[in-house]
Formats: sequence, structure tokens, C-alpha cells
Amino acid sequence: MPVSVERGGFKGLDGVYDQLKARRLWPLMAKHPKLERETPHWHAYNNHIFVIEGTASFYDDDAGARFDLSGGDICVVPSRTLHSVQADGPVTLIVAFDDPMSMSELKANPPEARD
Repeated sequence: MPVSVERGGFKGLDGVYDQLKARRLWPLMAKHPKLERETPHWHAYNNHIFVIEGTASFYDDDAGARFDLSGGDICVVPSRTLHSVQADGPVTLIVAFDDPMSMSELKANPPEARD
């Protein structure tokens, strides 16, 4: 299943919280001054990324697609989908999951581990 994007899926933090409740997701917040493009990786769970402030490029490395997102946009990465992200400037994200987990449980698996 490919990565999907919802443009303007929320407004402000109250809108994010409404989406998190409606989707029954567990959030972690991340603020970065800049993100070099990550090495493509995958997770064993669905990944929902809410862009709060700034802009970022999300890559569906399986499909060879790039999505440029900004504040208010949501990117949904299905489990086991090879993906990466890059931000050339400051970006604030809320990354949410189907089940509760801590940052230490947030495992990025290399492509070869999917086989």
C-alpha cells in the first residue's frame, strides 16, 4: 500500500488533537532545525505524520514518489513501506502510531530486513 497525503487535514494543535482522538493514535512530538534525507527504512506499524510548522519532503521509496508537505498536512505511511524524510529548514512534526510506544521503541528497519 502506498504512502498517502491529506492536504490541510487539520488547523493548529487543537486540530491535531481532534485527529489523534478520531483516529485513536498515540503521538510523539519532534522539532528539528533541519533534517538531512534519512536512509530509506520501514517500520512494523503504521506511521502518521502531522506537519505542525515548516515544510518537509516525504519519500515513498517503494513507489519512487515524493510529497512536499507543510503545516496542516498529514502523511500516512503504511507498515512495512520503505520511506524517508528531509527538511531543509526548521520543521515541527507529530508522529503518531496505532499503539502506544516510546522513542526507544521507535525502530527504523533497513530495507534488507524486509525480506
